[in-house]
Amino acid sequence: MTDYSIIEYVAANSILRLANKVFSTFMYYVELMAPNTAKFDNSNGVFSELPPGFVISNDGLHMMFDKEIEKSNNDDRTYKIIRLTNQLEVLIIHDAKTDKAAASMDVNVGSYSDMENLLGLAHFCEHLLFMGTKKYPKENDYGEFLDKHNGSNNAYTDNENTNYHFEVGHEYFEPALDRFAQFFISPLFNADCTDRELKAVDSEFKGYLQNDDWRLYQLQKIHSNPNHPWSKFSVGNLETLKESPMKEGIDTREELIKWYEKHYSANLMKLCILGSDSLDKLTEWVVEKFSDIQNKNIEPFKPVEFPLRKDVELCKIILAKPVMDIHTLNIDIPIPNQIENYKAKAAVYVAHLIGHEGVGSICSLLKKKGWITRIDVESMEYSADFHLMTICIKLTEDGLEHYEDVVEITFQYVEMLRREGPQEWIYKEIRTLNDIHWRFMEKSSESSYTCSLSNRLHKPYTRDRILSSPFKDYEYNPNLIVELLNCLRIENCIIGLASKLLNDLDQKERWFKIEYKYTPVNEELIKKLKNPVIPCELKLCPPNEFIPTNFAVNKLENITPKTRPDIISDGDFHRVWYKKDDKWWIPKAKIDLYFTTPLINLTSSNLVKTVLYLYLFNDAFVEEAYDALLAGIGYSAYVTSDDTIFVNVSGYNDKTLELLELVLKRMKDFVIKPERFKVLKEKLMRRYNNTKLYQPSSLAEIYDRQLFKENYYSAEEQSVILKDISMEDVQSFFPELFKQLFIESFVFGNMEKDDVKVMITMVENIFKPKVLEKYRLVRSRNIRLPQGKKYVCQRDVFDKDELNNAIGYYLQCGDNKDVYVVTRLQIIAQILHEPVFDHLRTKEQLGYSVYSYARFSIGEIGLLINLQSERDSIYLENRIEAFLINAQKIIEEMTEEEYQKQKQSLIDQLLEKEKNMWDESYKYSSQIFYGYCDFYKNINQVKDIKTITKDDVLEFYKIHIHPNRMCFGPSAFPIVPLSTFYDEEML
Repeated sequence: MTDYSIIEYVAANSILRLANKVFSTFMYYVELMAPNTAKFDNSNGVFSELPPGFVISNDGLHMMFDKEIEKSNNDDRTYKIIRLTNQLEVLIIHDAKTDKAAASMDVNVGSYSDMENLLGLAHFCEHLLFMGTKKYPKENDYGEFLDKHNGSNNAYTDNENTNYHFEVGHEYFEPALDRFAQFFISPLFNADCTDRELKAVDSEFKGYLQNDDWRLYQLQKIHSNPNHPWSKFSVGNLETLKESPMKEGIDTREELIKWYEKHYSANLMKLCILGSDSLDKLTEWVVEKFSDIQNKNIEPFKPVEFPLRKDVELCKIILAKPVMDIHTLNIDIPIPNQIENYKAKAAVYVAHLIGHEGVGSICSLLKKKGWITRIDVESMEYSADFHLMTICIKLTEDGLEHYEDVVEITFQYVEMLRREGPQEWIYKEIRTLNDIHWRFMEKSSESSYTCSLSNRLHKPYTRDRILSSPFKDYEYNPNLIVELLNCLRIENCIIGLASKLLNDLDQKERWFKIEYKYTPVNEELIKKLKNPVIPCELKLCPPNEFIPTNFAVNKLENITPKTRPDIISDGDFHRVWYKKDDKWWIPKAKIDLYFTTPLINLTSSNLVKTVLYLYLFNDAFVEEAYDALLAGIGYSAYVTSDDTIFVNVSGYNDKTLELLELVLKRMKDFVIKPERFKVLKEKLMRRYNNTKLYQPSSLAEIYDRQLFKENYYSAEEQSVILKDISMEDVQSFFPELFKQLFIESFVFGNMEKDDVKVMITMVENIFKPKVLEKYRLVRSRNIRLPQGKKYVCQRDVFDKDELNNAIGYYLQCGDNKDVYVVTRLQIIAQILHEPVFDHLRTKEQLGYSVYSYARFSIGEIGLLINLQSERDSIYLENRIEAFLINAQKIIEEMTEEEYQKQKQSLIDQLLEKEKNMWDESYKYSSQIFYGYCDFYKNINQVKDIKTITKDDVLEFYKIHIHPNRMCFGPSAFPIVPLSTFYDEEML
């Protein structure tokens, strides 16, 4: 559960004539008012008024939208929108093929509605709603039910919205939905849970203290209009939710109940559900379970004032010192409400151009000057009344010194856009790209889909286009583009500059303790931008040559899809795996190339030079590849954990081979530019140095994996090597990588076998490698711990201001190819997953971040419990072991029925259907990459799981998991420094 902003970034297109614009504007306002026009007359039990497009159902218990809902050509689901008598609007989705069901309730109430003397109350309410209802009083009933039935849940608190969502095995949807509905009907807000969840909120807050995103976001908030709720501290902690209220005689639980009763109302809620049951059955469940939510006819909260005022908060600079070694420049500019004119997509057009990385762009010019490494631009909707155009620029150290020049060039580009005026051909190109995306849109996870749509129901999209509007509703309106561009001036912005190199920062923010300074923008810079001279390098982007035009798919009817790829070519230089798409029938393909050479990991220096080479190449190639990325064809090139360079090209197959050939030729003939070498070496060094500043739970996993790797060069080791590497070292080294290698490839999607064979010939002709002997193709291995031994590795947290410790408690159980070990451990991990969270996080309140799972690594498998807490790590170790001792009883006391439910939940996970072609592709590529090629792994595991009894699991637990399997206690185990772990204990 997190408190953060979810931004729906929309892009779509369609142009109508002026008369149609007038009509659509009228209909927009009709729709905008529609949610408040449906009334239910309690005296006679009928609807007294109906919004446009709705009719009363035959049973009179709800209204339903009677127009067809537009959907993508690739979408085989059916949709229905209803409104209950309490004004709750519901989008119902039937998916006959899904094996998961999901629901999301989006409440139009968030942290803006926090009480001044209880900051974080909305977030705290989100936490406590999970902890029991009158109908289901057991505090972990909801989570336990979902965990037993292949489910999961989460929630988030935004400024004006709180979203609750879950997914579960489709056959258990009805009882899960019943539990979910009770959150909004009869939550208990148990007194005995209140203090514990206050600590959970506080622990969550403390987990953010050293997170630069949260720290810099809070700086934005405190320097906004204090009379606007955006200025509030929204996460909450013990001080705001317990200690300060207690001093004022305020009972937090009592106030929370009052706040919930005041703000949570059916008319402010939007529900989306998705399941395999029929629309009629799903509708029946919704009416039955959600009609009892009380409608208090509450108006959504609307702030009176604006958060950023001209000549008050705007035209200012916030200088800040981050935790990480970063140099970041943010330019935030308030813009008109984009939802009110959502069809114009003016912000989409402007963000597309300012954030462009091709020829003539801001990014291109600033990279040539050596001042930046990246630029990101998007229109941010923080609330209905508050939209920002955010330009985020990653600076180099040299760019930090020239940050005012970077700002000047950014606004010079905006001025160029104003002078050039809106370009309809660019607008049409954006619309075309989004039309293609909409046409071939694939399914995502059920939970994320319903979560997105429940939030979208609050938007003023016409209900027949609730799915398509963000992607297809485009009406070219140059006047709105001009209006928006006129807002993008230095006088209207707030500049945020963050770097550890900044000094003389005279203030410290209250909650996150970030050092900062608040100052006006340089007057000279403002004068220079009154009538700026436009550099000749800044130009409009050229037409995109990568936009696909061939979408042919040879769809075959009534065929049985193949369940694995085949090897279609196996030679001295290569092996080619291939599977033609026979399930999804979309014009896309995915090409994975694994260039294997033992040269990479031969020395730490070789590894660093390879990583730096790919850093340099990706930076240089981005300008050429950017149009392809916009057109839905992407590439990646990086070093894997093995002796392998991985190159991937994926997207619309019309242009994939064209892009692949371009990528490989540029990689082979790459010439390093001295000015970019300095920049990228600096960037890589910062990346290595920042690794040690990750949150403790992440570091615990990194160090834990590092201990088991046969060959592993840590970030600390690599940073030392990097210092002495020169441009000449890299330029002379990387050609050696391609002289002797083996190329393993996997091609999946809408591509014919003959084209694949042509592709691999093309690859070999580009590199012309010598044969790498097969005996040198050795996969890296993990270390196997001696049976009955235990080792402890302790590392200090590098960040002196980090309040948290962490433990990665890993129990290695055996070979990950041993079905006996794998299946029994997976059952145990399934059984313990919810109790680990409930006991260590919820009941003992050891920390907010607590999780466990069966971790697969190369050649081994084990159970991992990861816990981040303010408590000492040795104490955490003892609490984990105490839990594992008591957890044996969970298995022993489990009824046969409960045991079978846990097994079935695991089986459902293993047999879960792929959501899209990329899910299917990953299933194959992961097996190929790790060298197992066991494409029926899950099916074989399920066969074994079905035969395993509870006694079998209990026996395995006693031998491999229970702490007393060892003959001596924790204090007797050696504590081994990371640097000597292998030498002294393992080898």
